Amino acid sequence: MKHKVFNCLIIFICLSLAFSGCASQGGAADLMADIKPSQHPNSPAQIDKTIKKEINAFSADLFKKSAEKEGNIMISPASVYLALAMALNGADGETKTAMLDVLADQGLTVDMINNACRSWIALLEKTDSKTKLKIANSIWFDQEFTPYKPFLQKNADYFAADVKRLNFKDRNTPNIINNWVKEATHNTIDKIVDSIDPDVVIYLINAVYFKSDWQKEFNKNNTRDRTFNTPDGTIKTPFMHRLDRMTYFSINKATGIALPYADQKFAYFALLPDKEMTPREWLAEQDQSLFDDLARLMAKKPKFTVQLAMPKFEAHYEDSLLNELTEMGMGIAFDPDQADFSQMNEQHTKDLYISEVKHKTYISVDEKGTEASAATSVEVRVTSTHQFDKELILDRPFIYGVMDLQTGMPLFVGIMENPAAE
Repeated sequence: MKHKVFNCLIIFICLSLAFSGCASQGGAADLMADIKPSQHPNSPAQIDKTIKKEINAFSADLFKKSAEKEGNIMISPASVYLALAMALNGADGETKTAMLDVLADQGLTVDMINNACRSWIALLEKTDSKTKLKIANSIWFDQEFTPYKPFLQKNADYFAADVKRLNFKDRNTPNIINNWVKEATHNTIDKIVDSIDPDVVIYLINAVYFKSDWQKEFNKNNTRDRTFNTPDGTIKTPFMHRLDRMTYFSINKATGIALPYADQKFAYFALLPDKEMTPREWLAEQDQSLFDDLARLMAKKPKFTVQLAMPKFEAHYEDSLLNELTEMGMGIAFDPDQADFSQMNEQHTKDLYISEVKHKTYISVDEKGTEASAATSVEVRVTSTHQFDKELILDRPFIYGVMDLQTGMPLFVGIMENPAAE
């Protein structure tokens, strides 16, 4: 029988990852005590085909934009999508329109996206004992911020989001949030918040954890060093080997294989572009149908006997996605002067904007299977330039002093002509 030889270069997990569930956090007030998920009919057994196509288009666009950076990359499009979809429930006006265009560019509504996300989460979490997939969503508010309850209700209904109120000025607050992420990702991602700036009032966080054995494990005795050709030269690294019937396919000048996990609901894929192309050059030529086409090819039954050689590896990745999402059309959400997230706060003021979308991932691929995780944090700030009635800018010489208000007598007075002079 003819053997196909395949050395892996591009690696990606076909998981549509995302996840929900959380433990109690010391020092955090639970805002969900009087907000219970509304009674809805059971989530549909499948996601609407139109919305599925739009989510896959978003995933392809985000992957292509992220791949414009050098080095190893790994993202979880689903984690990013779910975090942004939670934020979408607080958007209004042109900001909502722009976010809808990026998340679902086919005239879809916020309610349609919410329903799709709820179905998606439910479908993902239906796994057997051989596969662990956890989806966790949370929203963290500063104690001085008053949230709009319908915003919280929607995220409780559709994302099962835990909502916590914290003192953002407390130095321990980042630790509380990070401990939630650490627990949700089984210690694979230990930090998503470094420090909290004074203007930050909200964090919307999605976390993902996946772990599964292969349907057929690689024999450790067949793992040996081989040469891997990096852009900077050759290196020696451990490769796993297997000779077996596999789903082997061609897609747009690349060769691929699909490796099912134990429950056969999820599968790993690897794509090797033709020799004249780098992975980034290949990816740049793909369109929004990439993952739709890939899923169709991966669903085919094993037909060929393949000699597979695949590197085992462990990798961490971190990126700010503001530039990528801006290029995709969501820039207004990040603009302090234009963003409209008035559906997040009780006063409906237009002084909130997304200041950061931080994304971190982890993956380990070895003879036994795969462990992978992702965390996405959407940071929301209040603008520093609030609405005002009068303005005073002391940009020329002025008189100043210190007054005792109880007696009405001055303690110090002076004239400032040059603030730079000592």
